[in-house]
Amino acid sequence: MANKRKDTMEIKQLLLMHSEGQSNRQIAIQLGMGRNTVNRYIQFFNGLEKSIDQLNALSEEELLKLFTKEKRINSKQKELIGYFPEVKKNKSKAGFTYQKIWEEYKKIYENGYSYSQFMCQYHQWNNHNDATLKLHHKAGEKLMVDYAGKKLSYVDKQTGELIDVEVFVACLPASGYTYVEASMSQKKSDFIKSISNSLEYIGGVPRMIVPDNLKSAVTKSSKYEAIANRTLRDLGLHYGSILNPTRPYKPKDKALVERMVRMVYEQIYFSMRNEIYHSLHELNVRIGELLEKLNGRKLSQLNCSRRELFLEIEKEELKPLPPHSYQIKEYKRAKVQKTSHVYLSADKHYYSVPYRFIGRRIQIHYTNRIVEIYSENQRIATHFRNRRASGYTTKKEHLPSTHQRYLGWNPKLFITKAKNIGLNTEQYVKRLFEQPGHSETKYRTAMGIVQLLKHYEKQRIERACKIGMLHPTSSYQRVLGILEKKIDMQQDLFESNDQKYVNHIPEHENIRGELYYNQILKNEYHEPNN
Repeated sequence: MANKRKDTMEIKQLLLMHSEGQSNRQIAIQLGMGRNTVNRYIQFFNGLEKSIDQLNALSEEELLKLFTKEKRINSKQKELIGYFPEVKKNKSKAGFTYQKIWEEYKKIYENGYSYSQFMCQYHQWNNHNDATLKLHHKAGEKLMVDYAGKKLSYVDKQTGELIDVEVFVACLPASGYTYVEASMSQKKSDFIKSISNSLEYIGGVPRMIVPDNLKSAVTKSSKYEAIANRTLRDLGLHYGSILNPTRPYKPKDKALVERMVRMVYEQIYFSMRNEIYHSLHELNVRIGELLEKLNGRKLSQLNCSRRELFLEIEKEELKPLPPHSYQIKEYKRAKVQKTSHVYLSADKHYYSVPYRFIGRRIQIHYTNRIVEIYSENQRIATHFRNRRASGYTTKKEHLPSTHQRYLGWNPKLFITKAKNIGLNTEQYVKRLFEQPGHSETKYRTAMGIVQLLKHYEKQRIERACKIGMLHPTSSYQRVLGILEKKIDMQQDLFESNDQKYVNHIPEHENIRGELYYNQILKNEYHEPNN
């Protein structure tokens, strides 16, 4: 009703014009009233279940009594008003219609109001209530997410520094069920993690996630169609939910979560105002305790808590969570090498792909757990992530048939083959695998050494490896050179007792020797200038 009531003469004029079929707009113009005032009077009269003639026949006193705030409500009206919270709860459920809910009402109260009066009374009741939460969203449809404008903080034990943290708020608007957590920043990694945590908390996935236009969510903001960034869209695909960022500078697009942020200030921030915390974990534990109270607090109009309302109307409308929570992805481009592997620079590690893609440009998508390799938007390989520098992760089926036998190679295999030749060869090959370098290169070197048996006797290979041990590193070419030059066959190469190494270079007339160079030093010889 209007705050300033019109006199009975104006009211009867209003009734007369309404009975003549004039529109509320025409009545407002002719009587000099606001159109909303006329609307409220007409709505009020419709709820009285009296005809226009009956109202016009009332005296001024009787008519004024109808407008007193203390007007008496009969039992029939009490029953109807008591039923309205049920109407409001069910309004968010899929398939709801006022006609169906009125039919259920008539089954309970056979002498209840007609459909038109039921609707008139409901809208009057709904328009004048001061409920904390208005249920005008479909259950399970949206999850609204945002950051609180005000920060919380904790004290670093080591330095005594006050560390400010962001506060993430997510809300299901149909039930008001809310999730809150503190994070170190609003950066993409923290933002994505908070959304994943909120979905785990509610135990399901809504059809749509509605973030604000913050940089962590949007690549390009727009009044009509903001573009979510690649990582956020990938999160939506993982959970099977649509990403629909709000329009910039349009707080009404996220009015519910804005209201819940204010509620968080009142129910959580205020309770924590005089408390001190020493880590982000401690802060989130306390937030969790207060969050349970917030979601368990009774809503006066609906006579239930947000949690109870969530379980009643919204829980079953959510889609199930996937088996694993979302892991944020990074992206790299690379070229497939001739070895059928691609190089991930972040880990300095090699991953195999099918050999038919050799030479092609591909894209690598990787998380903390998984590495996926794509060619022209088609996934061609998947591996568990391996952070071993210079290492190889290989699937046998990715290699050509001529290369697949390499996968059975390992240091133990070649050391055993070398041992069959002799102890010197075993030591030489063992040292080969202890020195730095790629495993695949060492395998080829070891294979070359043990296959020298095809051309040389075991005794010669043994002696060649013993000479090769005088050099700090093992090499196939070095052993082969000793054998080809027959250095291992020199009779005076080793002394028989202690195997002491002696000069194995044969005497030659062109070799000047030690005395020659000593003589040069004594004479202080200098080459003449040209």
